Amino acid sequence: MRQLLQTTRAYALLKAERAENRLSHAYLLVFDDARNLRAALKEFAKLFFLPASGPEAGGAEAARNGQAINPADRIGALIDEESFADCVFLPGPGQKFSVEDAERVREESALKPVESDTKLFVISDFAESTVQAQNKLLKLLEEPPAGVRLLLGATVTFPVLPTILSRTEKLEIPPFSTREVADCLKRLYPGTADTALCAAASGGSVGTAQNILEGGYYRELLSTAFELAETDPFRLPALVRRAGETRYKRELLTLLRLIFRDALILKTSRINGVDKSSRNGKNRAEKYLTLRSETERLQKISESYLLRALLCAQEALTEAEKQIRFNAVFPQCLELCMAKIFASNNR
Repeated sequence: MRQLLQTTRAYALLKAERAENRLSHAYLLVFDDARNLRAALKEFAKLFFLPASGPEAGGAEAARNGQAINPADRIGALIDEESFADCVFLPGPGQKFSVEDAERVREESALKPVESDTKLFVISDFAESTVQAQNKLLKLLEEPPAGVRLLLGATVTFPVLPTILSRTEKLEIPPFSTREVADCLKRLYPGTADTALCAAASGGSVGTAQNILEGGYYRELLSTAFELAETDPFRLPALVRRAGETRYKRELLTLLRLIFRDALILKTSRINGVDKSSRNGKNRAEKYLTLRSETERLQKISESYLLRALLCAQEALTEAEKQIRFNAVFPQCLELCMAKIFASNNR
């Protein structure tokens, strides 16, 4: 994950600002990966203390094994373990930033750094904090003591108060490409099958891909997505009631979007007359499919939907993904989305 984070534009921007000695007093790192947000904050936190080259990959492991490492690597290892005196992580893992945490930040900001000239407070996930806790932190953001900096992390920005947003510099990590997620999974889970398919269903989130891979529910979720794509308006309500109970709402919508995308590729290849078979008898368009293992089902879907319906599906599902971010009722959102696609398929 470290390797992937260090390729982001957000990381490069912060690294450049540190190198030029023009760091802002407060940053908001927006990273839509709840599972890896804290790890990302650690990687970005190191830039406030470490040289331009950054920590060596083996720094944390070397520290645990008692090997001699240089000072920069030692700081990086301590940040990984959340035990560096000048870098305070709040709240505790699995907890929400509270008024008491904000009060602790206020009190400790008056203390001088121990080893460096910077006192950094790292807060994850700030979007989960209450309005009262955010307001409690506002004065510190308005008038930070010398040497005090804040690094806030959030998976989304809409719960964050506008007054907070206006006083922080935003660093945003957009979704990764399917290939980037797949390559990261291969490094994290060497020799594991289905990494490419889990990456395709992740929506660009490594954490989501990890959850799918570790949970072993990819096949079941893919089956549900195909059922929805293959159903008709009369059976839709009953199927939505069952599918709507899933915990993996975003993943289901992502898989649906991939199914309709692959069906669209097959559809357009026929319309444009480029579906000639290669020497092995396969449609040449198949090499562009994400779900190549399900080509037969995708062919049937491409034949049963009009081109305008397959195009509509991409827009409708993207909109549904946005709506569930704002706590829309998932079964209702899913049914309306599919109904819209079916309506555009009327011949």
